[in-house]
Amino acid sequence: MRQKLLTKYPVLVLLLILYPLTSCTSFKSPKPIPENKKAFIGVWISDTGFKMEIKSSGTADLTENNNSSNPDDDKLNIGVTPEYCKDMLVEFRGDSILIISQPTVRAKEYHIDKYPIERNNQITMMLNGVTLVKE
Repeated sequence: MRQKLLTKYPVLVLLLILYPLTSCTSFKSPKPIPENKKAFIGVWISDTGFKMEIKSSGTADLTENNNSSNPDDDKLNIGVTPEYCKDMLVEFRGDSILIISQPTVRAKEYHIDKYPIERNNQITMMLNGVTLVKE
């Protein structure tokens, strides 16, 4: 019986196996930004126009520069289509990784090169080697 099921309906069997793995992440809900990461909350913009709004609720909205040939955009863009994506999940892994994702769809892992810091009345941070300025 099992052999017949595997040969006759291989796609169905594969879907039944994969469903439990994907269903857990696809229904993941946002977690509020932890107290020690509150400095990341706000609207961040790169020189090339990439924009990331990190909200205290644990979500982020992104506006990307998909038509740019600037290498900095490749370092920041997730590859969302269209260029604007709303309510993506924000997650920190330790002190050096920021993850922006839509479970089972897309994700980008950013290395936190420099934490948000204020200098000359401007707050900046560096992700993946690209400086972002807080609006």
